[in-house]
Amino acid sequence: MRQRPNQAQEDIMIKDLQRVVQLNDLQAREILNQAQWNLQKASNYVLDIQKSGTKIEDQFKKYVSQGQQVIDENGIQQFCNDLGIDLMDPVILYISYIFKSEIMGVYTKFDFLYGFTLLKAQSTFDLKREIKRLREDLNNKEILKSVYKYCFDFTKQKQRKDIDLSIAQGLWETLLKNVFPIMNQFMKYVSNIQEKDQKPISRDTYYMVWEFCVQIGEDLSKYDYKTGAWPTFIDGFYFFMHPNHKQQ
Repeated sequence: MRQRPNQAQEDIMIKDLQRVVQLNDLQAREILNQAQWNLQKASNYVLDIQKSGTKIEDQFKKYVSQGQQVIDENGIQQFCNDLGIDLMDPVILYISYIFKSEIMGVYTKFDFLYGFTLLKAQSTFDLKREIKRLREDLNNKEILKSVYKYCFDFTKQKQRKDIDLSIAQGLWETLLKNVFPIMNQFMKYVSNIQEKDQKPISRDTYYMVWEFCVQIGEDLSKYDYKTGAWPTFIDGFYFFMHPNHKQQ
């Protein structure tokens, strides 16, 4: 069995694979991992995708605005329309996760080639027939958790380490509100935060909101604000629900 390379070696192999085709770090890492970090095997896989992706490329071109080389927000809106889903549908975030798309509001050609190939689809029509299955996939908490965690970097501006509260709020609304009953009250708390008190959401806080939903009951009986185990932002929700408890 091939020994997995260390982090520095992985980074070099990712760059080497990216010389074969223009793909992002997420895609390169995923493909190399599937190829057990065999660069030749990964390169052959990428080239096979390109060779067999003529129909998928035609679909990609359908959504590219004139003078552009990527699908922008207008093209993604049309893509969603053709799939019969809304831009705020959690399924489009799941599709972006499968594509390993790197930037919200943008699909590259390789995003389409890679994602459609994984989904065994040659056209938007083929993909539309998979929507029901993809929606059912999101009932799996492990899949939903992976999509949720992916969305932090997907929506984050590259130079930042956090995301705006409004972005996090949209993700919580889309991915968590209809899954965890506690999120109905949590969203009321978020909506009540005055603009002057709004702060960006760190990766740790964003991830901990998921753990909070999983570990804490709807009545907050399992929540212990005294231990300091939870981020201040989540403590704020507890005090929002229990205003008579004095915050230390």
